Amino acid sequence: MTQTHLRGEADAGAIDPRALDPFDRQVFDWLTENLGTVTRFDRHPRWRPGWDAEIVRDGEAVPLYIRGPRGDSYVSPVDMIQEGAIHRALSANGIPAPRLLGIIPEPQCLVLDRIPGTINTATIPDDQVRRAVREEYIGLVARLHQLPLEAFAELGLPAPSTPEEIALGLYEPAMEIFFQTIGRPFPLMRFIAGWLRRNVPRDRNRAAFINYDAGQFMFDGDRVTGLIDFEVSCFGDPAAELAGLRIRDTAEPLGDISALIDHYETLTGDRITKSLIEYHTAGFCGVNGFLLWPLAYRSAPEQDYVAYMQFAVAPTRFSLRAIAEHDGIELEDPQPPKAAPIGYAEAGRKLVEQLEGLPAGDKAATYQRDSAAALGRYMQRWATFGADVIASDLDDMAELLGRRPATQEEAMAELDAFVAAAGPEEDSRLIRLFHRWLMRQDFLLHECGPSYGYVGQNLQPIPPR
Repeated sequence: MTQTHLRGEADAGAIDPRALDPFDRQVFDWLTENLGTVTRFDRHPRWRPGWDAEIVRDGEAVPLYIRGPRGDSYVSPVDMIQEGAIHRALSANGIPAPRLLGIIPEPQCLVLDRIPGTINTATIPDDQVRRAVREEYIGLVARLHQLPLEAFAELGLPAPSTPEEIALGLYEPAMEIFFQTIGRPFPLMRFIAGWLRRNVPRDRNRAAFINYDAGQFMFDGDRVTGLIDFEVSCFGDPAAELAGLRIRDTAEPLGDISALIDHYETLTGDRITKSLIEYHTAGFCGVNGFLLWPLAYRSAPEQDYVAYMQFAVAPTRFSLRAIAEHDGIELEDPQPPKAAPIGYAEAGRKLVEQLEGLPAGDKAATYQRDSAAALGRYMQRWATFGADVIASDLDDMAELLGRRPATQEEAMAELDAFVAAAGPEEDSRLIRLFHRWLMRQDFLLHECGPSYGYVGQNLQPIPPR
């Protein structure tokens, strides 16, 4: 969800490509063959591959950011070719963003100018400067929303015209990906899909190019240097980008989001209500669930399993809470699961101990070691609390279904059929049930390590507007 530009240690001498692993070597070789001599090449120690690099071309040092793939098992509504086209369109229309220099075919990566600055405006010490930078970002968003859709014709996306097409511009493709890839009954996301379709805001009839994963920009001192990260962008309701600020705020605080929405209204004359923000909060957070829950059952080797699991669980929790807020439904958290170990808990502790005892390598290798240890902790929590989690889930489903399914798989299949047949009169019961299910899933992700910051978080509330 976040594009982070890390400053690694500069190489003291020439880079020996033979020392790189095969994945890194493909990227390094492409840069050498297509752009120039590589003088810096630092892989980011994080859940998504990325590199800070520097090349020398015509005697000049050119800093680069290489944006890597999410993995073969991840399917996106906007592919990296389209993401590259977005960068070209923004450059052509005067919106500051990294310039696209090329696309590496294998592994598929975007090669971008590395723009100056950093992320997270919460680090700005001066209150007035912090507010000014955030409002400058909102001004750029307002400018972006005024661009004609024709400016993005290269993307090949259909231009929406009806309220349904505008509201569901990203959500429907994400739903389609989910139902094609999940490969099993998954009633929670079936419910969210149905709710989004049934509650389309009918008074919204203007589409714009928007970045649903909002709030991502670089700043340097007191100025914004560029917008970044457009992998879930498309045509849709401008209000959806403002709703997306809430999930960004959990990692990179943005201050009073409602005040930023007020600033957008002043700049544009658009009216953004609380119910509209809650609808699109449910929508974009739901998109994270549609795209990431399938990875819980089919994960690629390069993916950090626990990171992707928290990216599925937390935003889906946020989606359910937004639905409840939109519909005026009170939620009650379940009791925390009780320890009911299934045996040999020492094995999980020993696994984590051995993983953490492995020698550290460079930053990327250390991240891989730590993510494996986090997975060990997650499996240990399942071994300790999983029996009670499953029993509580089955008890909840028995209350709804009228009978207690024998297994978790049977329960998911029966609940999926129930959701498919249910009308809106069942929404409140289903919302409360899924909330309890998600809170238990979130509980299992606790104590897996400091890198998983969405666990236990909630979104900033939006007051009546």
